[in-house]
Amino acid sequence: MQINLISIQKNNNDEFSKLDEYYCKLIKKFANFNDISIFNKKIANAQNISTNEAKKAYTQALLPYKKGFCVALDERGQEFTSIEFASFLQDKNEISFFIGGAYGFDKNFIDQMQQSIALSKMTMAHKFAKTMLLEQIYRAFCINTNHPYHK
Repeated sequence: MQINLISIQKNNNDEFSKLDEYYCKLIKKFANFNDISIFNKKIANAQNISTNEAKKAYTQALLPYKKGFCVALDERGQEFTSIEFASFLQDKNEISFFIGGAYGFDKNFIDQMQQSIALSKMTMAHKFAKTMLLEQIYRAFCINTNHPYHK
C-alpha cells in the first residue's frame, strides 16, 4: 500500500514534528509512506491578499500530488470511528490525504476528491490535525493486523 500525506505547512522543528516523525516511522512498517509539506512564497503572498486567493494557491500547490484515492481533511467531511477508518483504508492500493492551509480548501478542490473526512467537529490547528491523522493511520494498521496497540 502507498500512503501520501500532503499538507500546506511550514516545516517546523517543534514537538509536533517529533511526534510526526515517530508515527511516520511506525506507519512505514506497514506501508510505503510519503509525508510532503508545502509552503512557498506564492502561498504566503496569497494568504496576505485574501481567503479566496489563499485557497486558490493551496489548490495550485496540491493538485500535482493528486493520485490514487484522494481524501481531503475538511470539517464538513465524514467522521469515522477508529475501527471504521481502519476498514476504510483496507481496500486501497494508494491513498493520498490532503491537509489545507489556514483557510481550508476551495469547493473545487473538495469536489475533485473521492472523499472528505473530518477528524472532529471542532476546529484544530493544522499541525495538530496532521499528528492526529498520522496516529489514526498507524492505529488503523494495528487494528487491521490485530496488533495490540489498539485496545
